[in-house]
Amino acid sequence: MKRARPQPASSRRLRREEHRLAHPAFVDGCRRCRSREAMATFDFSTRRRPAVPRPDAWDSEEDARLAALCGHFTPTEIAVHLNEEFHRADGITRTDQAVIVRMKLRGLSRWMHGYRMHEVEQIFRFDHRAMHVRWLQTGLLVPTRTFNGRGTARQNYVFTDEDLLRFVREYPWAYDYRRFRDPAELPRHLQGIARRLRAEAETAWRSDPYLTRGEFLTEMGWKGPGSKCPWWYWATGPRHRLVPYRLRYHVFPATSGCRNTGQPLVRVRDLPAIREAIAAAKAEGKATRVAKRVGRPAHNRGKPTPVRRLKVLRCYTCHEIIVRRNWLPLRHGDCGGLAWRPEDVPRLTIFQGHNGACFVSRWPVESEDAA
Repeated sequence: MKRARPQPASSRRLRREEHRLAHPAFVDGCRRCRSREAMATFDFSTRRRPAVPRPDAWDSEEDARLAALCGHFTPTEIAVHLNEEFHRADGITRTDQAVIVRMKLRGLSRWMHGYRMHEVEQIFRFDHRAMHVRWLQTGLLVPTRTFNGRGTARQNYVFTDEDLLRFVREYPWAYDYRRFRDPAELPRHLQGIARRLRAEAETAWRSDPYLTRGEFLTEMGWKGPGSKCPWWYWATGPRHRLVPYRLRYHVFPATSGCRNTGQPLVRVRDLPAIREAIAAAKAEGKATRVAKRVGRPAHNRGKPTPVRRLKVLRCYTCHEIIVRRNWLPLRHGDCGGLAWRPEDVPRLTIFQGHNGACFVSRWPVESEDAA
């Protein structure tokens, strides 16, 4: 059986015009009138065959709940919520694929509400790798949601306004608000939160300020801002750690040398306690030194204390005495003879008395040596 050839568009248009002239108004029972009305109102329910609804069909309440959960939960989590709320007794199970298909039919988006990692990176002007190591892994910046999606790892974090504002208010030492990007340079949907974050950051910094290492050294009067020795001794030394500080990696300008090692910050509120702790440590150290010097009995029982021993050499050629501090063989300056140490020449010892004066032990005499 041969298929009928499709009629040209001019013939269909001609018959449509003829029907419009014959039936200018809707005529009940006319198939073409019913089709024309359906095309005008986009209602094609009359063309579908009546069928028994499926037992697992979606109802209006479940569709409304689905629309409310979209953007806040993943499809798997949405399926769990729907099964607990609507299908606990009827035995119907909604899967994540069923939720995805229903979302597509309803025209709903699976995109999560909030800010992604790259958007937060634009606001703070901070690299996402450093942000992940310095803020996320340390628990300073906590995202609302972390899920495994189809995107890269930096798209799996969802931050809300409350997350960003909490981080800015509670950790003013972790960032430098001067490095924030100008809201005018950001996309339109990020300009509002960028202005709020900058205002909150300035307020938090002024209410609880911190000092850099140079400013702290100047405040303490320790040889100017360029000296690091007092900082190393009292803050990072192995014996004294009396200066509590934090490291900031989000520095301004961004090309600063401490962007990798961290910029030390000392809280202004801690300055009185730091001064008291350093004063107490100095007093304790002084008392310990005095106790070591005065408290113990003298090991030499009042005798002079030997400070240094000198080596007495004699020239092998002219037999003159030469006093040196080393064992290296040397030659006499005048005759050039090799100096050697005979057994009959005693050593010289420098002693220090109780009054601090130094004197030399028995000095060898030429007559004695000759004898």
